[in-house]
Amino acid sequence: MKKAVIILFLLIVIGFIPFQQHSSVNIRSNYFDVCQQLISPDSWKNWQPDIRKGFDDTKNSRVAKDNVGFLISIPGQVFNIKNANGNKFYVGRTVNFIDHHYCYTVMPGIANNTATVIIDIKNNVAKWLFSQFDPSEKNTDIIKQLKSFMEDDKQYYGFDISEKSVAESYLAVKKEMIPVKNKYSAIVKAAQELHDFVDQHNIKPVQALAGAYYSQKNDSLQILIGIPVNKRIAPTANIVFMNMPGGKVLVGDYSGKYGERQKIYNAMERYIQDHTLLKQVAPFERYLNNKVPESDTDIVNMQVNYPVL
Repeated sequence: MKKAVIILFLLIVIGFIPFQQHSSVNIRSNYFDVCQQLISPDSWKNWQPDIRKGFDDTKNSRVAKDNVGFLISIPGQVFNIKNANGNKFYVGRTVNFIDHHYCYTVMPGIANNTATVIIDIKNNVAKWLFSQFDPSEKNTDIIKQLKSFMEDDKQYYGFDISEKSVAESYLAVKKEMIPVKNKYSAIVKAAQELHDFVDQHNIKPVQALAGAYYSQKNDSLQILIGIPVNKRIAPTANIVFMNMPGGKVLVGDYSGKYGERQKIYNAMERYIQDHTLLKQVAPFERYLNNKVPESDTDIVNMQVNYPVL
């Protein structure tokens, strides 16, 4: 009997022996951006699924800030995030009255534009044993959710953005200087002239209509409306041919009001900076329905193209 009591007592003591658990998760994003995602409550609302759902589904979710961090409350859960210094975060998560505590240290990754999040957890034998029967909470879950968000360009940047290799091509181009105040009517007229030229000279378009616009002095706008074609012929007074060299192009898909297209440009500029790309020339737009926009309120389906290195 005494032996049994002693063994039980020893098991209880062993169950509360503390130990440190270590794990790590690599993220294909730079160190500073990973830190920014962890330091801001608004960022947590974007990438952490439970928090995002909590704010989408109910008005009972809230954020409280103090000088060292913030607390996010959603139905059934509370997240308590404290920034110890620039790259270390203490995260407490309470789920159904059960507390989980993590320490995240963000480090620059070995490869360029990568980061490693080191996860440290204070644990004990009993708690570790119980966790093996609870699949709902794994040590790396939260950071893997961040990894999934940051490595998905559409989630992270808000648009489908991809790097593509393109072949050399010829463009039939209508180039003109126009007043800004009449830009849409002039752009529509220029595009029609270009379509007529292609039809009249039996040239075959090989890609959709494209446009590039450059602001000039005196409220003027230089426009280049182009169609990639299968061959080059003699130019005219109004239509010239340009050679588009092959290479790498960053392509972003945009659907929405033409007047709100700056959002895709901003996202692609972020992508270029995050991935240390170099812009070769100014970007251009490709209109997938072969029709230029006629106003800011036109709904367009287009791609923005940045030739890059």
